[in-house]
Amino acid sequence: MSGSFIKVTCKDCGSESVIFSRATTVISCSVCGATLTAPSGGKAKLVGCTMLEAME
Repeated sequence: MSGSFIKVTCKDCGSESVIFSRATTVISCSVCGATLTAPSGGKAKLVGCTMLEAME
């Protein structure tokens, strides 16, 4: 099963980002540097962000 892209918003600064749903590395906010996701062996675990929508 392949991954997709999702639009998320940072819980700290409100900045929106588009990330890969199966990211294998830590993804940080490009504005404030907060950690948005952590790798979990499958789908990325959203730790510092909220999902807004799935991108097709």
